Amino acid sequence: MLTKIKNLSKRGKIALGAAAALLAAAGVGAAVWQPWNQAGPAPEDPVNPPQQVQTPAEPEVQGPSLEVGGETVDCTVYSGVGWSICVPVDWDVSETERGAVFGGGAMEVARYEKMDYAGTFASIAPGDDGGLTRMFYTGDGAGGSWSVVGAASANFDDQLLAGLARTLTVGEDKPFAESYVLPAEPDWQEAEGMTVLFLDKDGFVLDDKVREAAEEFMLSWNEETKKLYTGQYRVEEIDWHSSYTGLTDGYIDVFRAAVACETAEGAGEEIKAGGGSVRDGWAEAGIYLAVYHDGGSVERTKWLDGAGLDIWPAFAKALAE
Repeated sequence: MLTKIKNLSKRGKIALGAAAALLAAAGVGAAVWQPWNQAGPAPEDPVNPPQQVQTPAEPEVQGPSLEVGGETVDCTVYSGVGWSICVPVDWDVSETERGAVFGGGAMEVARYEKMDYAGTFASIAPGDDGGLTRMFYTGDGAGGSWSVVGAASANFDDQLLAGLARTLTVGEDKPFAESYVLPAEPDWQEAEGMTVLFLDKDGFVLDDKVREAAEEFMLSWNEETKKLYTGQYRVEEIDWHSSYTGLTDGYIDVFRAAVACETAEGAGEEIKAGGGSVRDGWAEAGIYLAVYHDGGSVERTKWLDGAGLDIWPAFAKALAE
């Protein structure tokens, strides 16, 4: 798999130029040696010896660099088809059908043709290995969608990823160059049987809103589906799912609620046949509660059915509506 990392070397060009000048000075290329030069060099004047003229060394041209956490990270420019991005000089590159993966999976750049969300956002979510995954996304809703994704690894740094994403160039556009507030893992915890989201001004209890969301979710079912259940439910777990900026003027923190719905007698097999999971007379369901806030206080909440949604961009589109 081919990789193309561009590093221009001005020193190399200077060396070639100096070599050409030496060849010209030596008379290389002349048809005949001058006969008076065959007698050897002219004697030096002992009183006025020739002066040695030293040409000052040209400064070496350095590649781009980023300041991250008070440290300078030397980078190079990787160029794909119609796009480019800065990457640390010690990161390897693997090309993919959609773009490229850098640093052994620390960062991926990808283009998607069929994404119906038009806009730009940044998100952060728990990774599969217990770390964090951050995404930068931009799309026009018509087939020109790009993402820069970073996953936790030995050479992953959150600030570094943000700096690299801002260097992404698509054609002449830099979709992530604008400086804006990035989402962060929210401050939340479970205490005394409640799940609380802590903001600058106060704490927001999620449990009541989650129960309201579960009830609205069940009431949204059609009559045929409702017949398969008794109407009883319980919230088994609330966990952080993801956070976003760029979709609104503020922040959106999303929590997933695992809800168990009691099934009607004899309805378990029909629910399983439809792709549902049933255990001991209870069917598993997942709903999402999105909390919209300005960092200090909650502005509103919104629940989403988890069916058919992933973390992006369909999820982002549903949150922005």
